Amino acid sequence: IMPPAVCFPWWYNATDSSGVCPYGTKLPGEVTLPNDVDFLDWVAITYSYLPWVVVGLVLLEFLMERRGTRELSVLLFTGITTLINEFVVKNIVLQPRPGAHGPAPSAMRDQNGHPIGSCSHSCGMPSSHSTMAIGFLFLTLFDGIMRVAPSMQSLSGLDDPNGSKRIRQMLSCTPLSPRPVLSHYEFMGFFLIWMVLMCPVPLMRVRLSDHSPSQVIIGCMLGASYALAWFQYTMTLVHKNTDKLGSPVFYGLLTHNYAPLAFRVKITGVLVASQKRLKRPLKAGGLPLRY
Repeated sequence: IMPPAVCFPWWYNATDSSGVCPYGTKLPGEVTLPNDVDFLDWVAITYSYLPWVVVGLVLLEFLMERRGTRELSVLLFTGITTLINEFVVKNIVLQPRPGAHGPAPSAMRDQNGHPIGSCSHSCGMPSSHSTMAIGFLFLTLFDGIMRVAPSMQSLSGLDDPNGSKRIRQMLSCTPLSPRPVLSHYEFMGFFLIWMVLMCPVPLMRVRLSDHSPSQVIIGCMLGASYALAWFQYTMTLVHKNTDKLGSPVFYGLLTHNYAPLAFRVKITGVLVASQKRLKRPLKAGGLPLRY
């Protein structure tokens, strides 16, 4: 599908879909390799591809290992939000990418006075890379923070003998918690990794001049909004199908491995007397945490 003509840059010939970009080389995935590329440009190119690398790894994990509803949730989130951005929002806003208006005296230039811009001829508002990256980050935040519970070791001050095993269980390409309950340190580590991977993506899109600051800001805002709506929707489905957790679904094609947000704290010792004075016991329902 051809993008709207209003977004075509000055150097692009829409008649035969040709034209030589004066700013660099267009790479797959709407990424520009600038002329006179430096180290930071290569870092920016790498970060521009990271969201799609995550999608590819999640797809690989889904097809070859688990075929789980947890992985499917991320794939559907990526597909739906990308389609909304590319075929709805961009066609409404119709804002070109940086450098589309030509090498006029007012054109964008770098610190050396050279014209800069994007080699993509599609519309730029909003940045889908930013939407995807911040969407993944907020999914990690929403899903992880709701699963945090104090571990027995953190309450007692003891070392965790199963610490290395628990770390291995956290290894996943999917930006959703791989465990139904997380300790504070597990959540901090899991979220920190995704923050390092995803947070620089919007800045790197501006670095390559593939998007303007306003385009990545709107993309980030949409990513956070999409993630919130998607998380609320998927949690509704997950809680309705708690009894199917770990079982085949959709005629055996999938495995329901997206655990609900639930845990139970067993109160012992002196706190039991306080609990007995309550009208209802203190519990959150679901998976037990026995201290």
